[in-house]
Amino acid sequence: MDITATPDGSVLRELRDLAAERPAVARRLAWAYLRELGDHARLDQLAELFARGDPPEGPHGAMEGMIVGKLFGIPEAHLANPLMRIDPTWRGKTFDAETGTGFNRLSPIAKYALRAVVPHYSGMRRVGAEVHGFGFDHRIDTAVVAPFNQVRALDYSPAQYRNPSVRTFPIKRTRDEIVELTPGVYLGRAVLSMPDGELRLIAYFALRHFSDERGGR
Repeated sequence: MDITATPDGSVLRELRDLAAERPAVARRLAWAYLRELGDHARLDQLAELFARGDPPEGPHGAMEGMIVGKLFGIPEAHLANPLMRIDPTWRGKTFDAETGTGFNRLSPIAKYALRAVVPHYSGMRRVGAEVHGFGFDHRIDTAVVAPFNQVRALDYSPAQYRNPSVRTFPIKRTRDEIVELTPGVYLGRAVLSMPDGELRLIAYFALRHFSDERGGR
């Protein structure tokens, strides 16, 4: 079935109904649905899904991440998207619900690749087979761009994270917003604050628990 041709409201209802009886299956199907929407660059349907998402109590702990489709809305996307096809670099995020903090997890190559882009950033650290960095605070808040629903907002601007704000990697000026589609599957979007104050949507991403890769009910 070509799920990109199916109205998002009906797909989301079906996934949520399925989640009541077979939550792991619903999570895997939701993940595949988001992947296909990204592959077909269906930004309109991703926007509709985001509007229908719920403000999440989670996530908590380590989450697998997926960039849904390509970056868009900024000139730097033309450079970043071909590189992401070679190595997406970003593996996901880890959340601490108690402290309201978190960080991003990247592949080991990121520590070397980003030296040329943000040479003065010292917040990355090697942990096992990953690199951790680009910390954030998170809380429930109102979305800063339409549809202005309730989201879990990730704030990269606090000084203690020392996040970079250079033109080629302006993470300090980026705000992530996350909604829950089905239990355990989250749709996020990245909103960049431009130098003139404009708020510009630049990407969609998805999060899920790593355990969902292994099947089950």
